[in-house]
Amino acid sequence: MSYTADMRKVKGVPLYVQIRESFRLRIQSGELEVGSQLPSEETLAKDYGVSRMTLRRAMNDLVEEGLIVRKHGEGTLVFSAKVTRDYATLTSFYEDAQSRGLKPSSRVVKKKIIKADSEIAKKLMINEGEPVFNIIRLRLVEDNMVMAVHDLYIPVSLCPWIEDTNLEQASLYDLYDRHGLPIAWGSQIVEARSATEEQAKYLNIESDSPVLYSERVSYTSKNLPVERVVAVSPGDRFSIKLVMRR
Repeated sequence: MSYTADMRKVKGVPLYVQIRESFRLRIQSGELEVGSQLPSEETLAKDYGVSRMTLRRAMNDLVEEGLIVRKHGEGTLVFSAKVTRDYATLTSFYEDAQSRGLKPSSRVVKKKIIKADSEIAKKLMINEGEPVFNIIRLRLVEDNMVMAVHDLYIPVSLCPWIEDTNLEQASLYDLYDRHGLPIAWGSQIVEARSATEEQAKYLNIESDSPVLYSERVSYTSKNLPVERVVAVSPGDRFSIKLVMRR
């Protein structure tokens, strides 16, 4: 298969950008199907008439965006045109990723105890000034693709065990279950926003880029709020699925 269509026709645009956007269009149009294997980088570089370094730069951008994935022993595969989240069902990031056959993980970039301000205290039904864990985690699949950044607030009095828990290879929902705080339901808002400088840094995108912003408070069956989480994902990696009846 030749991938050289429309190359070198846009003056002033770097070749790696043209290659990247060529693949993006093919993936999003369905021409390159999810799960299909791409030729080797050596073959693609030859098809495009560029160096392997130029080709790899384009591919790395697509990997970081979550459109393709490199798997040991399988090569480079089309990962997704866009990830669809079903917001009618309350699932954790781990549960959702595993249901898609993906390998989820987390990277903790901040974990400290702060005093709850009035907004957090109201959401978690605690007194203002009470200690809460503030945890920022990068949510990844296949070890290196950052799909979202989660900013968590959890009352210390409710979950003191978090201080000594490794949160990089575990689902918090599973941990809540083990400690007698199973999550039963959640209240969530979802909005389109622009990435802040901090969020853009974590997601490796430009500041002010469009992002999918969600804020959720998760409760036990006794309506006890356990956590408040703000999740931010690049706008081109997720879509929302809702089932509606009348």
